[in-house]
Amino acid sequence: MEFDSLANKARYKIEKMLVFGELNFNVLYSENKLATMLELGRTPVREAIQSLEKDNLLAIHPRKGIEFLEITSEQQLQLLEVRRQIEPICLRFAIIRATIKQKRQMHILAEKIALCGEAHDQIGILNCLQEIHELILESTQNPYFAHALRQIQYFSRRFWFENKCNKDDVMATKFHTNILKAVACGNEKIAVRFSHLLMEHLTEATIRNISDE
Repeated sequence: MEFDSLANKARYKIEKMLVFGELNFNVLYSENKLATMLELGRTPVREAIQSLEKDNLLAIHPRKGIEFLEITSEQQLQLLEVRRQIEPICLRFAIIRATIKQKRQMHILAEKIALCGEAHDQIGILNCLQEIHELILESTQNPYFAHALRQIQYFSRRFWFENKCNKDDVMATKFHTNILKAVACGNEKIAVRFSHLLMEHLTEATIRNISDE
């Protein structure tokens, strides 16, 4: 995955470490410790931390450390309520405004995430989801979609990864594959239909998690 800055690279690496249990929600981390774990300099790590705090994805406790915030099932259901309303609009503008290069990348990612889902390649699925969400947001050519959705997708994506079962891999990646192909081909009706199906799947998975608690 390519990054336009080391700060964004740090941001995505932090998400990966949270998803795969390499960072502990019950531990407060120093900036130096995170820089060492991420194998990046302090400046990009500091910028990533500031960005994540601005998005309410972590809490900074002065003279104590950095706390990464957990996501509850109830919060996930609230996040999905918002995604269900905004993402179809986002897809509509991505269809209208995506460049040829962006549409080509959608086709590539559609095939890639399908293969990762079938292989249950967890790191591959996470990388694809990160890229897909950013690509669709960028394709709208409207930065306010990113302001509205980036934080929500980050939390929602993390919750799904931390609580899903194996059968969810193929199901969710199939929906993303169809959404990407529909957007790239300019078919709003199909894109929105699969977006709704994805939200239903994520909602059902969350309710299943509540039942298991």
